[in-house]
Amino acid sequence: MGQAAPPAPGRGVLTLVLLSVVAGALAALAFEPVGIGWLAPLAMALIWASLQRGSHRSASFLGLCFGATFSAILLWWLVESVGWVAWIALCAAVTAILTAAAVGLRAVGRVPLAPLWGAAVWVSVEALRASWPLGGMPWGQLGFAAVDTPWKSLLPYAGVSGTGFLTALAGFALAELYTRRTAIEITLASVPVLAVGATAVSPYQVSIDGTTVVGAVQGGVPGDGTDLVAHHRQVTRNHLEATVELAARLRAEGGELSLLIWPENATAVDPIRDTTARESIQRAAAAIDAPVLVGGIVDGPDELSAYNRGILWLPDGSRAGTYTKTHLVPFGEYIPWRSVVGTWFARFEQIPRDMLPGRGEGPIDVDGILVADAICFDVAYEDVLADQVRRGASLAVVQTSNATFFGTSQPEQQFEITRARAAELARTIVVASTNGVSGVVDADGSVRERAPTGITATLVAEVELRSGLTPAVRFQAARSAATFGAASLGLLATGLRWMRQRRRMRPATLSNPA
Repeated sequence: MGQAAPPAPGRGVLTLVLLSVVAGALAALAFEPVGIGWLAPLAMALIWASLQRGSHRSASFLGLCFGATFSAILLWWLVESVGWVAWIALCAAVTAILTAAAVGLRAVGRVPLAPLWGAAVWVSVEALRASWPLGGMPWGQLGFAAVDTPWKSLLPYAGVSGTGFLTALAGFALAELYTRRTAIEITLASVPVLAVGATAVSPYQVSIDGTTVVGAVQGGVPGDGTDLVAHHRQVTRNHLEATVELAARLRAEGGELSLLIWPENATAVDPIRDTTARESIQRAAAAIDAPVLVGGIVDGPDELSAYNRGILWLPDGSRAGTYTKTHLVPFGEYIPWRSVVGTWFARFEQIPRDMLPGRGEGPIDVDGILVADAICFDVAYEDVLADQVRRGASLAVVQTSNATFFGTSQPEQQFEITRARAAELARTIVVASTNGVSGVVDADGSVRERAPTGITATLVAEVELRSGLTPAVRFQAARSAATFGAASLGLLATGLRWMRQRRRMRPATLSNPA
C-alpha cells in the first residue's frame, strides 16, 4: 500500500492540527444535544486523514488535539453541574486514552487493510475507556450516535460496539479513498454501506409474547431542580401525590397497571428503616394497587456505606425483589482513596459514605414478568441490561435521577444512550427520572412518549413483552474478543513491518580482508 504524501513544514503542520480539532468538534456534535449522527463518520475520516498525513512523532499531539476538543465539548455539562475541576480531570483522562488511540491509528495506517485494523483499534480503545480508570467513562462511544441515522438498523445485529466499528470503518475508508482508489479501499468503504442496506431491508425481529401496561412517575425536584438531597422529603411526597392522582385517573378510566416505576432517589433515605418514607411508599402502592419499583438509598453494612437500589414494593406492603446499581460514579457516589483525598475538596463533604456496587442482580420478577433494571449511569455499560435479558427479561426499565445535571445536556445524552440500548436489546425501555428525561422507548429505539422536564408528570403506556436474543446480545462476548483480536493483529503486523524495515536499513557488515 502506497504512502500518503507528507505535509509541507510549518503551514502543513498547522493544517493537520486544525483537521484534528475540527474532527474532535464534529465527533462531539454527533451526540446530544446537537445530535447530528452523520457527523460521526465524517469526524473519523478527518482524524484519519490528519494522522496518516502526519508523522509518527506528531500522532500523539494530533490525538491530544482531537481528544481534548471532543471531551471538552461532549462533557461540558460537568462545568455547569459539578465544576471546573471535575471537568478538567475527566477530560484529561478521556484525552489521554484517545491520544493512545490516535497513536494506534497512525501505527496501523501503513499496513494492508489499514482502515479495518484502525476501526478495531478505535473500538477496542472505546472499550478500554468504558472500563478504566475507576470504572471508566463510556460516554461518547460512536455507536450511541446511531439512533437517529440510517445505520440505527445495525444496533440489534452488531450492538453499540459493532455499530461503532462500522462507523469508524466507513470514515477511515472514506479518507483512504480520497488519496487512493484501489479495489481494497473501495471494498472496505462498501462494507458499512452494504451492512446498513442489508439490515435496513431486513430489520431484526424477536418474538412478541404479549403486552402489559406500565407507568412511570416523574415527581420533580423543588427549587432550581438540582438539589435533591436538600428537598428529599418533598421529592418523596411529590411521587406519592402524583401516584395517588394517577390511581384516581385510572379508576375513572377503568384502567390498571402491572407495574409503576419511581426513579432513582425517589427516596434519599432508607425506605425500609425510615418510617416516613416507608409509609409514603406503602400508601402509593396501595393506591395504585400495583407493584411499585422504588429507587432508594439503602443503608449498608456499616454507617459509612450504602446501596443505590431499586426495590419492588407490593400493594400489601411487602417487598419482592431488588436490583442494586452496578456501576457507581467515582467522586459522585463514592470517594476513591478517601483516606488520602477525602479532605481535598469541600464537595466531598456532601458524600459522607460510599456506595457499594451490586453483584449482577436481576431481572426482577413482577407477577411473572421478568423486568431488567438499570440505575442511571448503568445504562451506558453494555453488561447490565444485556445480562438480564440473557436471563429472560422481556422488558427493561431505567431508574435515574439526573437532578445534579438538570438544565445541562447530560440527561439528553443519557436518554440517547438509552435509546441505543433499546434497539440493541430489542426491548422496550421505560425511563423514570426525578425531573427528566422520563419516557417510553420502543424496541427499535424510537421514542413513543416523553414527559416534559422539570415538572411533576406521569406516563402510562401499553408495552410489548419480548423474548429471544438479538445477535448483538447473543454474540456480545465473541464480538468483543474478535475486535480486540483484530486490533492486536493489526498492531502485530505493524510491528513486523517495522522490524523488516529496520533490517533493510541496517548497513551491511564488511568482513575484514584476509
